[in-house]
Amino acid sequence: MQINRDTLKVDAAQAPDAPRRLTFDGLMTGFLPAFRHLETGEVRLCRMENGQIAREHLLDGLPDHWIIDRDSKGRASALVYAIEPGFMRGAEFWTLSDFNHPALDG
Repeated sequence: MQINRDTLKVDAAQAPDAPRRLTFDGLMTGFLPAFRHLETGEVRLCRMENGQIAREHLLDGLPDHWIIDRDSKGRASALVYAIEPGFMRGAEFWTLSDFNHPALDG
């Protein structure tokens, strides 16, 4: 299961009345999708099945004690209440609400 944050880039040849889509390319530079356990403070980067760091939030690869339900194929489908999604930037964990008032460096 995944939580996808990808968006489409605006095509210059797109019809003028077509809805425009934002891209996160500039804003999201340096941010890696991750989950944090609120009780222990442990943070896990999201990883793909082959172990590479993922570009989107994936439930696969999280510790078993963070998972409360799996689908018929054994893939994680629900997490314990204490797990929150966010992003790692350097050594700092950013929650989704942190993006409302970012203190980005220049």
